[in-house]
Amino acid sequence: MGATTNIEKKGNEAVDLYRNDAFESGFYNYFTDLKNNRISQILNNRERNVKLESVTYRQLNSWEKEGLLIGDREGRGWRRFTILDAIWVRIIKELREFGMGWEQLKITKQSLEFESAKCGVAMPLLEFYTAFAIGNKMPVLLLVFKDGVAVPANYSQYKIAREFKSIENHLQINLNEILQSFFPNADLKPKYKGELPLDIGEVELLAFLRVANYEKIEVRYKNGKIDLIEGVERFKACKKIHDILKEQQFATIEVVQENGEIVEYVRKTKKKIKRDAP
Repeated sequence: MGATTNIEKKGNEAVDLYRNDAFESGFYNYFTDLKNNRISQILNNRERNVKLESVTYRQLNSWEKEGLLIGDREGRGWRRFTILDAIWVRIIKELREFGMGWEQLKITKQSLEFESAKCGVAMPLLEFYTAFAIGNKMPVLLLVFKDGVAVPANYSQYKIAREFKSIENHLQINLNEILQSFFPNADLKPKYKGELPLDIGEVELLAFLRVANYEKIEVRYKNGKIDLIEGVERFKACKKIHDILKEQQFATIEVVQENGEIVEYVRKTKKKIKRDAP
C-alpha cells in the first residue's frame, strides 16, 4: 500500500498541473473498447517480430528470474514480445546501465502497471503515451525518480511542471528514440508543434500562475472548457484597501478582523474566459 501511495503522489507532483478533466477523459476513453482499438491491438500483438539486438539472453533470463519481464514464452522456447514488452525491456536495460537496483526496478514496473486492472492492459500509462508517440509523433519522456517511481509525460507536461513545480532529481528516458530504434525504416521522429499546445483558457490559467502570488486558484469549467478563473490573495492591513481594489478591475475584497481591528484583506480576482462564437 505504501509503494502505491508513493507512486500516485510522485505522479501527481510531476505532471498533474497540466492534466485536467479532458486528459482524464481521453485516457480512460482510450481503453473503453479495446476489441476495436486498432492501435492497442498493434502494440499488444505478440506475432510481430520486434528485435532486441542490444539485449542478451543472459540479461533476459536474469530479469525474468527477478519477476521483471511481462513477455510470455512456452517452457524454454523463444520469448514473444509485443511492442510494449520490447519498450519495457529497453527501459530495464537503460535503468540497469544507470545502476538502478532490483527493488527500484520493481517499483518502476508497478508505476507503469498502475490502473492495469481497470484498463485491461499490462501498462496503461506507457501504452497511452506510446500510442500518441506513434500516431501523433508526440515527444514523450519517461521520468524515473530515485526510488524507482516512473511517470510518463509529454514534453509540454514536463516543461510546465518543471516551471511551476519543484520536481525531484530524476532520470529521463526518451520513448521516441526507443521506438525509432525498433523501426529504423519508419519516420517516427517527434514533431514539436509549439511548446505549449494550449487553448485560451489554459493560457489564461498559466498567466494567473505567473503574475501573482495566489494562495488558491479555482477553475470553473463549461462544456469541457475553462470558463472562469478565480484567484485568492491575502494582504496585510497596512496596505490601503483603495489601492488593492485599483490593482484589479474585477475583484471583491473581504475584511478580516481580530479583536475589533482589521488585520488583513482577502482579494478574490476573477477572470471570465472570452471565446469566439462557434
